[in-house]
Amino acid sequence: MTLPSASREVVIIGAGPAGATLARELLRGGLKPLILDKAVFPRIKVCAGGLTIKALKFLPADLGPVLENEIRRVQLSFNLGRPFTKAWHQPLLYTVERQRFDAFLMDRVRQAGGEFGDGERLEKITAGPGDSCTLVTSRRVIIARVVVGADGARSSVARGAGLQPVDFWNLGLQMEVPRNLIKSASEFTRAISLDLGTLADGYAWVFPRGQVLIIGVGGPVHQGPQLKQYHGRLLSHLGLGELSFPLAAHLIPHRVTHRPVMRGRVLLVGDAAGLADFWTGEGIFSALHSARLAAQPILRFLQGETGALTDYQDRVDREITPELTASYQFAKLFNYLGPLVFKVLWRYDYPWEVFCRVMRGDRSFEEIKKRFRPDIFFRKLLLKSARNRPIA
Repeated sequence: MTLPSASREVVIIGAGPAGATLARELLRGGLKPLILDKAVFPRIKVCAGGLTIKALKFLPADLGPVLENEIRRVQLSFNLGRPFTKAWHQPLLYTVERQRFDAFLMDRVRQAGGEFGDGERLEKITAGPGDSCTLVTSRRVIIARVVVGADGARSSVARGAGLQPVDFWNLGLQMEVPRNLIKSASEFTRAISLDLGTLADGYAWVFPRGQVLIIGVGGPVHQGPQLKQYHGRLLSHLGLGELSFPLAAHLIPHRVTHRPVMRGRVLLVGDAAGLADFWTGEGIFSALHSARLAAQPILRFLQGETGALTDYQDRVDREITPELTASYQFAKLFNYLGPLVFKVLWRYDYPWEVFCRVMRGDRSFEEIKKRFRPDIFFRKLLLKSARNRPIA
């Protein structure tokens, strides 16, 4: 059967936060992109659903309908030991249900004039004719001048273009548990729980979302069996050892070197480019950031500036990669100093203040790495030595 053919200036594969943000930016620049996604929207997306404050600057202002819990407190534990709680006077993040959040962003794109083909799967991407790209989807053949892969960790666009942007793979395992089954559920009204130190490069989380709690663990993909055991320990720690709910898995890609995220007229953004934070596992912020960085080079290229697309690689390497590399380095340092770090964090407020400012985007791992001086750090530690007290 011969598929119908079409041509487009820009085709974005993937309608998650990165794809929707790029589409919105291109529409603002006067370009109407085509966005394709293999899933029919709204679709289920496995994700803890944490939306950091620093990510909000890249998003529409009217997010109120999809923001759920405002998080100002974090319950911390080391190796599932005795926890302690720290609070901040401003929101650290919000929780969202990705099914509603992603659909909301794409609704805004459609309202602005974007063309959206959900339920349309990319099957093949090849170079040509000429300087263009040919996409074969489940419905048609499309000739595109620029193709952007925003299709997540297992990017079909990256594979088709011969790009391998990922340095490390982590695996996330999580389940949704009704709040009414957890005695301590009230503790998570405006709080999340994080556990570190159980596995090298691993962590666990409990996030509130509507009427459920998202209970998950993450770590290196080769530690899959240990991660499953860790998740079982976490459930027992929460008093849920006898209960069974579906356990969902998702890959978390990490790029901490200057691997290519584009080739010719094909660009990768978000998880497709491996831009998840190594220490926290958070990927939405860099997905949004990379989408914004891609928009201007694409617009300039289509206006006749031949070499404009290469600016995207340069800007990712200057504005995103250093932060992801610094996060990776801090995570590795934590593997050696974890117990000491937790004791300092429990006893003193200054390290917690720094952590909160990083979470909110007021500081960065890269900035801390460049400016860190032990003498100044310990002086501030002593000046701000108010001991953590239990929070009601």
